[in-house]
Amino acid sequence: MTQPLCRICESIDVDIVLHFDEVPRNIERLLDSTSRDWDKPVELNVYQCGVCGHVQLAEQLEDDFYEDYLMTHSHAKKMQEFQRKQLSTFVEHFRLQTARVFEAGCGDGQVALIIKEMGCDVFANEPSAKARKACKEKGLETINGYVGRGAFPDLRGTFDAVVARQVLEHVPDPNDFMAGIHEMLKSGGVALIEVPSLEQAIEYSRFFDFFPDHLSYFSAIALIHLFSRNHFEVIQIKRAMDGEYNEAWIKKADKPGLAGLQAAADTISGAFRDFLHTENTSGRRVAIWGAGAKGVLTLSMVDTSPVAYLVDADPLKHGRYTPVSALQVFSPNHLLSQPVDTVLITALAYKDEITADLKNKYSFKGKIAYLSGSRILEDSP
Repeated sequence: MTQPLCRICESIDVDIVLHFDEVPRNIERLLDSTSRDWDKPVELNVYQCGVCGHVQLAEQLEDDFYEDYLMTHSHAKKMQEFQRKQLSTFVEHFRLQTARVFEAGCGDGQVALIIKEMGCDVFANEPSAKARKACKEKGLETINGYVGRGAFPDLRGTFDAVVARQVLEHVPDPNDFMAGIHEMLKSGGVALIEVPSLEQAIEYSRFFDFFPDHLSYFSAIALIHLFSRNHFEVIQIKRAMDGEYNEAWIKKADKPGLAGLQAAADTISGAFRDFLHTENTSGRRVAIWGAGAKGVLTLSMVDTSPVAYLVDADPLKHGRYTPVSALQVFSPNHLLSQPVDTVLITALAYKDEITADLKNKYSFKGKIAYLSGSRILEDSP
C-alpha cells in the first residue's frame, strides 16, 4: 500500500496508530445465507496525521457501497427525541423557519421529515437507491449523487442551510465535501455537521468505534482545521447525545475580496498629492507623524517633497531615514521648534493617543488629519 495522505491537510506525515488483524469488510451489511459462504475478514489500519492530528483509514469504500447499504432507521425513542430537539434548536437559533434547507445523505428521510415539519423547504440527496425510494414514498424530494465541488451546479448558492448528520465520516475527501456545501449555501448560509466523537472513543477506550465503514474519525480540533480550510466560520462545536457525537454549527465565510485594496493603493498617490497641494496653496506647512510599517509603506508610494518633516515617538528611529521616501525621522519635540499648521497621522493604531499628545503635550492648535484607506480624513474637533 502506498503512503496515505492526510484527508484534511494532505500531509505525508501519517503513521499507523491502531491495527486489527481481522474485522468485517462492512459492518452495516449483514449477511444472508448465500453471502455468508464467501464472507472474509479484512485488516484494519488506523492512521494519524503528525501535522493536524486527524485520524483516518487509508482505504476507500467501494463505488457501489451505498447501493446495498443497510440504513440505520431512527426507530429508537431516544434518537427521535434527540434529533427533534437538535434540529429545532438549530432552526430556531438561525430563524430558518420557511428557509430552504439541503440535507446531505438523508438516508430514509427521518431527519428531512422533521425539518420539513418545522416549516422549512427541504431538498435532499442520497446515493442509495433503496433509501431514495423510501424518501419518495414519504413525499420527500431527493437527488442521487455525492456532495462535492461542482457536483450540483444547478443548486449553487440556493440554500440557506445545510444539514449533514453522520455523513462526513464516510466521505473519501472531506475537503471536497465541504467545498460542495460551500457552493450550495447562499452568502452567510449556515450548516449543521454531526460526526461520531473521536474524543468519546479515546476517553472510554472504545476500540470498537473503528471499522471500515468510517474513513475519518473527527475530533473537535480536526473539525476546526477542516472548516477553516474550506472557508467556514466555526460558530460552535459541542459534544452531543451523551458525548457520542461532535455537533458543529458553521457559517459560510465568503473568500476575502482584495480588489478594493488594489484600488486604494492605486488612488492613494492622488489623494495624498491633492491633500498636500490644498494645504500648501493655503500656506499651511504639513508634518507627518508615524514612521511605523503602515506609514513607511504609504510614504514609499507617494510624492513626499511637499512634506515639511516626519516625526515619530520612538527614540530608536530618530535621525534615521525612511526607505524609498528618504524622510528623516525627528522627535515630536521638533513640532515645538519647527511649528507646522497641519499634522497628518499615519500611525493608525495610535491615532487617539497621538491626537491627545498633539493637543495636550504640544499645545497644537492646527489641523489634524489621518490616513484612512485611499483617503485622508480630518480629525473631528
